[in-house]
Amino acid sequence: MDQKPTTNVLIVADVLADGEQLINILRKAGLSVHAEAVRNEEYLRERLHLKTWDLLFIFVGNKRLSPDRLHAVLEEMDQDLPALALGTTQNISLPDHVLHTHVSNLHDHQQSAQLVQITHNELHNLDMRRALRKTTAALKDLQQRYQLLLDSASDAVCYLHDGLHIYANQAYADLFGFHTSAELRSVAFLDLVDDQDVETVRQFLRDPQSAGKSCLFHGMTSAGTRTRLNMECSVIPYEEERSQQVIVRPATGNIELQSRIKDQQGKDLVTNLLNRSSLLARVDQAIANAIYEHQHGSLLLVALTGFEDFSALAGRAAANLLLADAARLLSETAPEGTVVGRCGDSEFALLLQTTRSAKNEKLLSTIRSALSDGLQSLLPAGSAITISAGLAAINELSPDAEIVITRARHDLTMRDMKSNGDLEIDAYATPDQMFHRLEEAFENEDFVLVFQPVVSLKEDGIQRYEVRIRLQDKGYMIYPPRFLELANQHGLGEKIDRWVAEKSLQVLQERGNPNLQLIVNLTHNSIVSPDFLPWLQRRMHERRQASDNIVLQISELDIVSSPEEVKHFCQQLQQLRIDLSVTHFGCTLTPFKYLPHESAAYVKLDKSLLDDIGLNLIQRDKLNTTVNALHAKGLLVIAPMIDQINLLPLLWQANVNFVQGNFLQEPTDKMDFSFVRDEELTLDSFR
Repeated sequence: MDQKPTTNVLIVADVLADGEQLINILRKAGLSVHAEAVRNEEYLRERLHLKTWDLLFIFVGNKRLSPDRLHAVLEEMDQDLPALALGTTQNISLPDHVLHTHVSNLHDHQQSAQLVQITHNELHNLDMRRALRKTTAALKDLQQRYQLLLDSASDAVCYLHDGLHIYANQAYADLFGFHTSAELRSVAFLDLVDDQDVETVRQFLRDPQSAGKSCLFHGMTSAGTRTRLNMECSVIPYEEERSQQVIVRPATGNIELQSRIKDQQGKDLVTNLLNRSSLLARVDQAIANAIYEHQHGSLLLVALTGFEDFSALAGRAAANLLLADAARLLSETAPEGTVVGRCGDSEFALLLQTTRSAKNEKLLSTIRSALSDGLQSLLPAGSAITISAGLAAINELSPDAEIVITRARHDLTMRDMKSNGDLEIDAYATPDQMFHRLEEAFENEDFVLVFQPVVSLKEDGIQRYEVRIRLQDKGYMIYPPRFLELANQHGLGEKIDRWVAEKSLQVLQERGNPNLQLIVNLTHNSIVSPDFLPWLQRRMHERRQASDNIVLQISELDIVSSPEEVKHFCQQLQQLRIDLSVTHFGCTLTPFKYLPHESAAYVKLDKSLLDDIGLNLIQRDKLNTTVNALHAKGLLVIAPMIDQINLLPLLWQANVNFVQGNFLQEPTDKMDFSFVRDEELTLDSFR
């Protein structure tokens, strides 16, 4: 992680000292530079043939190579090499390929900083172009392999667009009596169907729920022979167009029985709803529809909280009956056409065709009430089951079905915490209005960062700040509780986290202070995303920032809602050598059960553990016990939201490592806190 990639640079300059000054500026900015001076045009051609270069700097007015000749050489050799011009360009016209930096004095600090920023931007853009070319080549290779697989398949496969054939493999052509698949182009599929089955097939093709189902019909070959066939259909893009993939097979044996068996294979035996694999396939299909057809939807997750205790008390047979009744109530309550499935032991999912928040919230409330009332009479004395529910949007930002379900589960957990009074509900207008405001914030750059110091009770030389985000809105600030959870539901949490991380790395780079450490909070979206940490690693490389300067912080609530995803996330963090902090520790009944102590370096206590420690001896003993247990696992402890200075001696006695709170400094847009230096903080400091 800390090994810096080498940036290969060519420099066109008359004066050797100018090139050396340029190299020094780039190296001081954190770039590992390998530079060579260009003597003339012939030498430039030779170096471009020998290796791949990342940047070319040309001092305007040099006698070795003019910008026009440089542009001509790069065009002729088809080189994607950013060329940056330095110096005064008055009365000189630069070609389009050469970017003028407006830097004429390398000894000027402001101009040097401007040059470094331009250099980083050009390197980032170059990396993106190279990555795009690699991805495009890999995609092209994959498409070729897929096409070969289709062409040689023994199954008869075709693709339809507006009912017309746009592709058919040879097996399909042979089945319908055509010599080549080209003869089928622009032939309507219904022309191959017997008249008595045309309407049945037409309705099957139009049915959005036909994916995974089959249709029996009689097909007509080109010779006029009727053939009994069975077809399956699914929506899939082909050559960048939405199309229907149709697989046709001869109908042999008892087709009705085969269809029932196949249908039953996709069902859960206890509830007769879709099983998990079938449900995931439907959600993936809904994501594809959102991408290619802009048909957005939602997933409603319903969980029977307390089901495990009920199963242990009443037995598995009674538990299965309860699940079957819950499935029946869900199917009866859900709107017509809703896909309902079982995705966990006591979890159900409903695939909704609308994203309207008000309508979905009303349905969520209706389902919770129907299940609560319907199952109450079935519970034996001493049993209690509560109905929890959460929502997640399905749109073009949804990576896959598993993550959509995880987002819904996270929303379910947050709703439960709010209903129990553990989280403050801070609504802003309606969810739709807040979501629209978020979209505007990305377009208008309305987000701002603020920093709050995290102070060690025993000076260690590190200046720590927690990074927080605010949303500027008409002269006042909107705080994260109002918009982060909504952003999570719609898959925008990772986008926010990337913005915060990028700005934090920029601050670290500009400060150039090896003792500065920033703690960056992550949303649930980033934790479950397979792309966030690789992206962060690339940006840290490009910004030349060591892993010691950044700490990623996640909430205990996210660990509870997605333990497997958090485990994988922590494994990646260990490989990248980035420290982890867990916040809100102690907000659950068994916090140590969920604590990833092997990966975490810091633990930030939940405020509930710090309430009344100045007056309540039991609460103080609980704090001491918790801190000692965390220290035994090798973890450093942060006490947050400390507003009274008289609590510091108690935190010192409890061996808390760090304190954070408004009495030290409120979150501001500046990092100007005076950390203690060359002395230890003791109880005498507060007398």
